[in-house]
Amino acid sequence: MTFIKIITEPAILIITGFFLFFILMVLNNYSKTEKALQSVHKFLSELDHKEISYRFNELDEFMGSNKYTNTVWEDFKKALIFPDKIYIASGNKGYSPDIYLTVDASYFFNEETLIYSNINHKFIQTMPTLLTGLGPFFTFLKMAIAFTAVDFSPNTADGSLNGLIANIQMAALCSVFAVGYSLLFMFIERVLYNRKCKKYYLLIQKEFIRLFDVCTSEQFLLDLVKETKSQNSGNAELLKSLPENFAKEVSKSIGEITTPYLENILYSLNKLNESVNKNGGGGDVVDKLF
Repeated sequence: MTFIKIITEPAILIITGFFLFFILMVLNNYSKTEKALQSVHKFLSELDHKEISYRFNELDEFMGSNKYTNTVWEDFKKALIFPDKIYIASGNKGYSPDIYLTVDASYFFNEETLIYSNINHKFIQTMPTLLTGLGPFFTFLKMAIAFTAVDFSPNTADGSLNGLIANIQMAALCSVFAVGYSLLFMFIERVLYNRKCKKYYLLIQKEFIRLFDVCTSEQFLLDLVKETKSQNSGNAELLKSLPENFAKEVSKSIGEITTPYLENILYSLNKLNESVNKNGGGGDVVDKLF
């Protein structure tokens, strides 16, 4: 039995065809994923941590237009705290226009969301099983055909047995090729996955960790409660001192506004008194005044 005869066996050719088809399918899917994730990583690497709040609309548009990230990006935005909320919570003390993340970026950007959800992952995982299953299938099929061809008549018995043994050997080789292709497929698939997909989703995770500082929702609410208590305490003290301050301000206003008018009235009365004394207090004073 020569090697050419083995590889040209129809059953082995079918198993080989399935193997090549699965390899090409995986290569095509992983190449598309690599291209999409590579563009995302390139865009994120060009952003600066300090400029993220000003270029957020640009980031939002890019991530929303990429079919590999648009779904997870919408969930990711819900976990962000924007500057206006931080401004309120900080009470304008140490305010920074940065955008904060309430959940670690790896929760959103991982293998499941960036890779598995965008390729036929379950089917790829079943490909080695399918290849392995083709081996027993063609083995038993080949053996069944071989047994039906056996002729135990005296003149052809020796030739039939030799043909049966050859067919059984070929049937066994079907399983050997199927298992070998399955192992080879798993090795090639893992190499392609690590080279084309895995490294880019890890790089994207690092970029999001670099761009967004994490501020958990619990910490944000705690800071907000503390600031609210501080403001309430200040308001209470202000309300307590309000009557006293009001009285002081009224007294001050009376002193600053009313006193000059009273002084002018007293001055006028003194002048009037001097005028009356000069005239000797006689006559109609009112007539003299007018």
